[in-house]
Amino acid sequence: MKAVIMAGGEGSRLRPLTCDLPKPMARLCGRPIFEYILDLLLQNDFDEAAVTLRYLPNAITRRFGSDGKTGRYREMDLTFVEEEQPLGTAGGVKNAAKGFDEPFLVISGDALCDFDLSAAMRFHQERGAAATILVKQVEDPREYGLVNYDRDGTVTGFLEKPDWAQASTDTANTGIYLLNPEILDLIPDRESYDFAKNLFPKLLSMGRTVCAYPCSGYWCDIGDLDTFLACQRDILNGKVRCVMPSKEATGIYCAGALPQGDYEIIPPVYLGEGITVGDGAVIGPNTVIEDGCRIGRSAKVKRAVLLRDCYLGDRAACTGALLCANSSVKRGASVYEGAALGAGAVVGEGATVRPGVRIWPGKRVEEGAVAAVNLQFGTVRSGFFDDDGVSGETGVEMTPEFMARFGAAVGTVLKGKTAAVCGLPDECSKMMKRALISGIQSTGAGVLDFGELFESALRYGTQLCGAQMGVFVSGGLKTRLALCTGQGLPLPRSMERDLDACMQRGEFSRCAYEEIREAEPVPGVLEQYKLALREYAPGGLSGMNAAVKSASPLAGRVLREVLFGLGCTVESGLQLHIGASGTRLAAADEETGYVWAEKVLTLCCWDEFQKGNDVALPYEAPRAIDRLAGREGRRVLRYLDCPTGACDKEARALAERQPWVRDGMMCAVKLLRMLKERKATLRELLDQIPGFSIAQKSIPWEGNPGRALKRLAGEGYRGDAAEGVLISTGKGKVLVRPAKRGKGFKILAEAANFETAMELCEGLQEAIFRQEAPKETPPLDL
Repeated sequence: MKAVIMAGGEGSRLRPLTCDLPKPMARLCGRPIFEYILDLLLQNDFDEAAVTLRYLPNAITRRFGSDGKTGRYREMDLTFVEEEQPLGTAGGVKNAAKGFDEPFLVISGDALCDFDLSAAMRFHQERGAAATILVKQVEDPREYGLVNYDRDGTVTGFLEKPDWAQASTDTANTGIYLLNPEILDLIPDRESYDFAKNLFPKLLSMGRTVCAYPCSGYWCDIGDLDTFLACQRDILNGKVRCVMPSKEATGIYCAGALPQGDYEIIPPVYLGEGITVGDGAVIGPNTVIEDGCRIGRSAKVKRAVLLRDCYLGDRAACTGALLCANSSVKRGASVYEGAALGAGAVVGEGATVRPGVRIWPGKRVEEGAVAAVNLQFGTVRSGFFDDDGVSGETGVEMTPEFMARFGAAVGTVLKGKTAAVCGLPDECSKMMKRALISGIQSTGAGVLDFGELFESALRYGTQLCGAQMGVFVSGGLKTRLALCTGQGLPLPRSMERDLDACMQRGEFSRCAYEEIREAEPVPGVLEQYKLALREYAPGGLSGMNAAVKSASPLAGRVLREVLFGLGCTVESGLQLHIGASGTRLAAADEETGYVWAEKVLTLCCWDEFQKGNDVALPYEAPRAIDRLAGREGRRVLRYLDCPTGACDKEARALAERQPWVRDGMMCAVKLLRMLKERKATLRELLDQIPGFSIAQKSIPWEGNPGRALKRLAGEGYRGDAAEGVLISTGKGKVLVRPAKRGKGFKILAEAANFETAMELCEGLQEAIFRQEAPKETPPLDL
């Protein structure tokens, strides 16, 4: 049988390990990942493989090839195909598989697994599928492309690296495929084309059968340094079926003779050839030390990987870290969990490399110094976005240093374009905003400084001024950053991932001093915003009475000024409650009592339907609005808070023209205009919309949200473009949505009254907590 091995990976998230070698040549327990893949193919009766190459191809051809074009590994013939330009996963495979006339395997050269590939091939042929995707359950689905499929294995849809809110399954695409050769004709020549993004969806649209084959063996997509280290621990602990050197003793694997000396070994460990170990040293457990390494007296190495020819001095310590080839940790120095030294890097005597810090190849940490940030590229932190944006305790997680780095990430993602920035008027917000602006400027990107505003005004101003991103800074005990696109909408998942990647790797754009652009003050934004508010009542509001209450003094003052200018009395009457951000409006009067923001939004939507307009709403907005739209012969389009692709493109395009949906101030003027034009009371307007109540609950969660949602929704749930799972019952609707960081669920229930809505919330909470134990999905008692 034949295979195509994709071995062109650069492995940017594995830096500094991959600064000088391609990802498939990273070594696991003394051998390149690529060799483990070749062994697996041979064990499953594959005897011929085409290998796609791009990044540092000579590192592979020198080891496995003879003339740079062909090679051999044991009984397997290899053909090397170098990509001159990136062709994507499918484009590269088509280029390599020319002449294949039978079903063949596609496998990554940089992921370790021990799947039964022969059984998968039999399944593929028996089902008569055009393509079969090998899938595997994962604990954290956010870093993978996910596959939804029916009970019989027929693929129904895909989700590409979602956040927890959209991870409706935990079944990952392993990047291992079985393909019929005729489908290669669907792949265009000489252009980038991917399997998951392009080819497989095209096959589904053509009605061709695409199957999923669940695998129960070991699989590790070695995407970052943590998984690189964890994979080696799994090998040492026997979790992977693979070839290992003979054991000297229980749990001790040696490529050569066991080093002489008076030291202690705590299994499991792997020791290469030509190693020297000083007296009193302690090695292990879960440690890999490759050929030629030197370990000093009383040194300690545990849960660590030392590649070839590393040096660990007397009394030095390496715990849970990676030392690349020829790197050195001198006497008394310490390198901690998750840290990595690039090839040839040096840590001086008594120095400390703190957890998670990366030292790039050839760099030096001076004696006694503390490396608290990446030497060259900045610090490392992942998962910055939560449901509130980017937030943390002021002076702890959120510092001026962090703000400058995050600003640099914003500027890097914008690639020289412009960000709009504003903040609250307190000193903390001002300080944090200055640091943020400095970071953006350091990349050469432009800054529009709107001064002191509130969030809804920022969204409006960002769209008005043509900026590509908006950032609102709110200080205090907790500092929060709220970000929006140039259209005033929530950021898509791709932009959040880009910002996270910049922060995690510390790889920011930098500009020369003459390229630094001055932050441009834009003092007129607030006046333009006031004019926009006035446009929602072109005939004025004379004769109306309203009292404004707001947690934001500035927002309250602005709304009072606008209403007064429109002829409204602003000291009594209908109470308008504006949230601190200015994005939500609630109302109250003596007849109706308090009217929640969801019902006020529904009233504003009804007004649009009466005018013959469709409305674009956030995914969480009340479903009663859909019923109202159907009654009026209109549509509701819903956009996602953090879409993974262009699934909500139409909704977002409409939302750009309807800023009032996200702006409580605009809704306030709109509501008063409705009351005046219809000569109605708030009670009379509310009678025009369906009656409903909303109840919410937030619950903590330590398990896998994607797996819980999969069981909750039933096996084979298709996971359409949505955030969470929307469940319809005889009593109402319930939206179950994981928190962005996966540490909890938000339950939003909608029913005829509040008591019923709360019952639905509590019923779903109980159902979620039942998901961890049973394998079968329990019935929902709602």
